Amino acid sequence: CQDHKFHDIVLSMKSSNPIVMVHAYRLLVNKMIQEKMNYPLHLGVTEAGEGMEGRIKSSIGIGRLLLSGIGDTIRVSLSDEPEEEIRVGFDILKSLNLRHRGVKIIACPSCARQQFPVIDTVKKLEKSLENLLTPITVSIIGCVVNGPGEANLTEIGITGGGNNTHMIYIDGKKGHRIKNEELVPYLDSLIREKAKQKEII
Repeated sequence: CQDHKFHDIVLSMKSSNPIVMVHAYRLLVNKMIQEKMNYPLHLGVTEAGEGMEGRIKSSIGIGRLLLSGIGDTIRVSLSDEPEEEIRVGFDILKSLNLRHRGVKIIACPSCARQQFPVIDTVKKLEKSLENLLTPITVSIIGCVVNGPGEANLTEIGITGGGNNTHMIYIDGKKGHRIKNEELVPYLDSLIREKAKQKEII
């Protein structure tokens, strides 16, 4: 291409193996530096498969290169609907703080200290908020041991306190206590209200 003075190109070194893919792109970048070439790079773990394995492989390959400052465009290749590929790609970018849109939830894993069903709450809340585009951070922690610390880092936070009582945090500070509320509808409303305030500002 260069011999023919054609420079309007994008380079891609995809592989179905994320380790091979990462190594190939690094070799390519080193060669481009040596040859004083400057072309955009398109990243992707091709034919990654379906389900969790495909998502993990894509996250490892694409994420590792982006963290190294390598890559201009990405494509997640899953044996799934195109919409799901876009969703996973955006989640990769959001996790790396390269794109800011929608809700970013911090939640604790399963633990004996949980005072309410955190996992179920997170799943339902993610589903109910998937159409919200305003960037907003949320922490959902099942106990008062880790909850306040995580809530300090988010715009909306909730911790479990036992007896169906929960502390709500707003912008990292204690806001109010709720009791016997249906958590998903309550949090959905609270998060959307916070998003509206951000849009106005």
